[in-house]
Amino acid sequence: MTVTITIDGGKSQLRMLLRTPEGRRLAVGPGFSYRPHEDGVDRILAAVRDAAATIALPSRVAGVVAGLTGLPGEDAERRRLAHGLTGLLGGPAVVVEDSVLAHAGVLGGAGVVLCVGTGTTVLAVAADGAHARLDGWGPHLGDRGSAYAVGLAGMRAATAAYDRTGPETELADRLVAALGGRDLAALQRYYRDPDLVPRTAAFAVEVLAAADRADPVAGGICAGAATDLADAAQAATARLGLDGTQRRVSYSGRLLAPGNVLHRALSTELAARGLPLVAPRAEPLDGGPTLLDGTGPYARLLADQSPGGAA
Repeated sequence: MTVTITIDGGKSQLRMLLRTPEGRRLAVGPGFSYRPHEDGVDRILAAVRDAAATIALPSRVAGVVAGLTGLPGEDAERRRLAHGLTGLLGGPAVVVEDSVLAHAGVLGGAGVVLCVGTGTTVLAVAADGAHARLDGWGPHLGDRGSAYAVGLAGMRAATAAYDRTGPETELADRLVAALGGRDLAALQRYYRDPDLVPRTAAFAVEVLAAADRADPVAGGICAGAATDLADAAQAATARLGLDGTQRRVSYSGRLLAPGNVLHRALSTELAARGLPLVAPRAEPLDGGPTLLDGTGPYARLLADQSPGGAA
């Protein structure tokens, strides 16, 4: 067995998996969000460095795969990131969007994967390597069905309940607790928080919990998120003309925990569209070897994601 490193980096946290003949070692580092006036490469490398400092790394590895939410869009920045990871981790590095890593881990073959975390990205891959990516527009332009979208909807419903312009909901009290008050100082702390997006996304946990307790407002928010995700899966399936065993949908991200209210609602929505929701075969971090080996339908996708590619 060769020694490899797989990195799954998002807005909330970065995880690094080292595979050796002796077993697996997991390290965790800080997440990273887009910030104006920076390309993000140094921030990503710093998060990787923090994670790597918590485990003993070998001097050389066969390969590194980094699946990142904040993957730089410019070729020069992407090359600089790959070069930096190679120097830092001791092996040739491939950088891809986090949805590619998730797809390889979750399905390892044709189908649609809903990557639902702080944001939302939907990736469909056909058996011949054709692929389609939906959403990934970020919190202001898209991320429909994401933790951020659910959390923000819950917060807005809570403030409407306080103002009596919307229906009563237990989310009102939950919001005050999350903000640490309802006065001007509490609001200023919230809006000035550099981690405003992940902090808003964290409120999705309160929304799902309230929905499980039959709060109708929270339940409506979860139903809307499930519809958004099912619509995206259906659109991705149609775009590639997936048929037969390729018409399957799976997911990654903690928001869609099996059996929770959002998972149940999504399963119902997909079934109405003739799309089965299947359990992930593994987690995104397990997609690294598949991508390094170039197995399955991923060679074409990796070529498009490389600097100068079509993606």
